[in-house]
Amino acid sequence: MYRVRWLAAAAAAIAAAAFMTGTASAGSGGQLRIEKAWYNGHEITFLQPSLFSANPNGGVLACFGLGPDMAGISRPTQPLYVIFDDTATEDHCDGQPAVLRHDHILPVAPGDPGYTGAWTLTLLIEATPGSIDLATHPITTAAQVRAGLAAGTLIDVTSALAPGGPVKMVAPVIGGS
Repeated sequence: MYRVRWLAAAAAAIAAAAFMTGTASAGSGGQLRIEKAWYNGHEITFLQPSLFSANPNGGVLACFGLGPDMAGISRPTQPLYVIFDDTATEDHCDGQPAVLRHDHILPVAPGDPGYTGAWTLTLLIEATPGSIDLATHPITTAAQVRAGLAAGTLIDVTSALAPGGPVKMVAPVIGGS
């Protein structure tokens, strides 16, 4: 019972932090943003183009610009796993390091079958508060994410946080080790 209440409260808290998709219109022109992600145990970088441009066709999720809105575009995607946790080290709301901290995990990269540079966000939280510490024990592979989902240590909250449907974005991998 406690777990169900905690999950409902966690989902509501994240949703209350404006976790809705929409359009971006902050500023003129566009900005490029380089983000970190994990892929097969290595940290890599990916590029998010045209963030927060004046173009009304920009996707937004909470405080995060996602570049071009792909909602109506048919392009093959792979999951981009986003784990929201206070111990995450890769990203947070700009200027607010304690808000919506999260890490990214990619299942494919350039050269892998199915890689297109386009993603469908899979939004995850830990099932039990304090059960993971991404700062000291990061989740660095898609296999670890899938194992966490199967074991119930991670919970997919995508449908609760993106009720309008899956959020898609283009963000090509540009570097890594």
